Amino acid sequence: MEKTKAPSKIGLFIFDPGGGLARAVDLGTVVQKLIKMKNVSRCEVIADIWSGFLVSVKEDLKAGNLNRLLWVGRFSPYQEKIIKAELSAEGLNPYLHEWCDVEEQGVGKEGPDRAVQTQKVMMLVQMAVGRARLIEALEPVSLPAVDAVLIIGAGVAGLHAASSLVKLGKRVYLVEKESGVGGKVASLHRLYPRICDPRCGLEFEIEKLRGSNKLELHTLSRVKGLDGGPRNFEVKIEKAPRYVSEERCNGCGKCAEVCPVTIPDDSTSHLPQNPHQSGKKAIHSPTPMAFPSAFVVERRYCPPQCRECVKACPTNSVDLEQTPSDMTLRAGAIIATTGWDPYPLSKVEEYGYGLYPNVISNLEAERLLENPPELKEVGFIQCAGSRDEKHLNYCSSVCCSVSLKQALSLKERLPNSRFSIFYQDIRTPGFDEELYQRVKSLDKVIFIRGLPSTVKPDGENGRLKIRAEDTLSGKEVTLSLDLLVLAGGMAPSGGTGEIAELFNLPRNNFGFFESHLQCHPEESQRAGIYVGGACRGPMNVGQSIESTHRAMVEALQFIDGTFLVEPTHPLVDKTKCDKCKRCMEDCPFSAYYFDSEGFPTPDLARCRQCGNCMGTCPLTAISLRHFTIKQTAAQIQAIKVSSLPKEEPVILAFLCKNDAYHAAREAADSDAVIPANVFFIKVPCAGSVNNALLADALSFGIDGILIAGCKDGQCHSVRGNQLVKTRSGDLADKLKKMMIEPERVRFEHLEIRDSGRYVELVNSYMRDLKAMGPNPFKV
Repeated sequence: MEKTKAPSKIGLFIFDPGGGLARAVDLGTVVQKLIKMKNVSRCEVIADIWSGFLVSVKEDLKAGNLNRLLWVGRFSPYQEKIIKAELSAEGLNPYLHEWCDVEEQGVGKEGPDRAVQTQKVMMLVQMAVGRARLIEALEPVSLPAVDAVLIIGAGVAGLHAASSLVKLGKRVYLVEKESGVGGKVASLHRLYPRICDPRCGLEFEIEKLRGSNKLELHTLSRVKGLDGGPRNFEVKIEKAPRYVSEERCNGCGKCAEVCPVTIPDDSTSHLPQNPHQSGKKAIHSPTPMAFPSAFVVERRYCPPQCRECVKACPTNSVDLEQTPSDMTLRAGAIIATTGWDPYPLSKVEEYGYGLYPNVISNLEAERLLENPPELKEVGFIQCAGSRDEKHLNYCSSVCCSVSLKQALSLKERLPNSRFSIFYQDIRTPGFDEELYQRVKSLDKVIFIRGLPSTVKPDGENGRLKIRAEDTLSGKEVTLSLDLLVLAGGMAPSGGTGEIAELFNLPRNNFGFFESHLQCHPEESQRAGIYVGGACRGPMNVGQSIESTHRAMVEALQFIDGTFLVEPTHPLVDKTKCDKCKRCMEDCPFSAYYFDSEGFPTPDLARCRQCGNCMGTCPLTAISLRHFTIKQTAAQIQAIKVSSLPKEEPVILAFLCKNDAYHAAREAADSDAVIPANVFFIKVPCAGSVNNALLADALSFGIDGILIAGCKDGQCHSVRGNQLVKTRSGDLADKLKKMMIEPERVRFEHLEIRDSGRYVELVNSYMRDLKAMGPNPFKV
């Protein structure tokens, strides 16, 4: 094909199957005027595009008579795809097609003024021609990818993701801060509803990983830094000494047999002690689960001169002189599965956690279930620190089901014991309702609606005296308990905070990783980095596994050989750029870096092509390819205000392609009447609209400008809608200097099904503009 800098030769084809458009407008007049436009080489109306018409287009392309095509009318995405594919065989680049659907702009219905509709069609097509003259042939950018995924956290979510990836033949680096794997799930007693041992399922996944040469496991390791970008991350990790060689140790345990030091088990130190249970030694098997199998020495507990484990080891595996080591791992994508931490119940002072040994957390109760002591009276307090503005002001979603499962398990072991469950509301979503009904039907299990006001020692017998008001009966309840279990909430883990800071990842108001929960819950808002499991928010084991698999699937695109980036990425005009860094500061995805000359440059692997950098640049030095400032300016310039009905204001709307555009399109497809003087341009994001374009539009005499984007918290580009409002102050100052009312530019939220509101909005805006009077620049 001809080079893109050759003069534009546009083939303009109006697709009108069934003749509906011809009945609504004077197509003959439209064609006569359009054929005279600069760069329009061929213009005609087509009733059937599929019966040989494309043959003549191919001939014109071959002969060099056409090098751009403008399609006017309603085409489905599938039809557009077919046309592009068929003509690309003749060398026409897919980006040299322009599409203009006049029906979505409210044209094509019989009844409204035919002359007015004809004029609007003319204007819309002229706008499309103005843009078509400037479109260019574009090619995807090929970027190399490192064929490995790095997973941070080897709990249930991380293990399942790693297992699935190695099954697909992908390389995986699995980084875990503990000496073993399994996370908190490995410490649970049973999982509902099958009441199975969670270690069974974990061991099933670990077995797959043990035999794989695609996995590289790094325990006792923490992430310390991140360089590079998607498809080529460089992750720095620090590995604490194990003091035992992973290669040599076979896990025989001879070292632990001779170790003279028994150390406290942090996971059980707060529980009522069982005299038949022995503690672990200073050298012991990895915890929570022994993968790798090599033992680990907790050196801080070792007597200074003790070398008993070194002497006893038959494989010479123990090396008490090991030191921390650093390494750098390269990965195409990263998945954070940093889990959750139990809320520190010592902060909920009224319940005596940490003061009384028989007040324990629900996580500690899991360990107690393995071998419970004799208990006659057991109490459970739900929402201990949850749904409380002083602590966690959200529901942790699993606590009620956990307490019910624990009560059921204890009841089976201690059938004559009495259980009292204090609650605000029992929340057992989905199939867990069956568990609630089952426990509620048990003998000597009582539900008390109301949280205790006090927990005190009950005399010298070691029991607890607990007092509460049952809000259902209105009576005060006083009990003497052997054990009190606090259903503590799920809080963001310390690891989540560390990774968020190191990787510059946003967190929500509760401290968990931020994501677009409705559409892209797996995203971290940084390309190539995904989040899964309870680091996203409270969830149960099954949900955690499922969420991480979604992250894993999305990560695959970053690790396979080369990756094609759509060519519609931003370009920075260095002749205009003054290095103000606004683009770097406002980019929602941190996709900009400084090149060797100090100019901001988009990292194409990170860039989401939302256009917010284009919208924020005060010098219009940035444009998205195929949606450039010049192309949009040409569309605006084609709106000849003097040719439109003078008694009605002219509105130009910039509509976000994700939501507002669909609302406007649905409005046009319904029976709603769209004012003839309303025109819209579909934009990648509301934040992509540069103030210079708005000022130009008003200087051409357009009466009002509407920018419609997503509601706060719903923007697919994180905060594009907010950036528009932030820039409104700069625009207001500029308009005042032009002697134009700032109220002529309006920003509104529109959701995808707000078609009725869109119609109300443009009509009310019309009324406001009439009251305001014509734009002073209107000729």
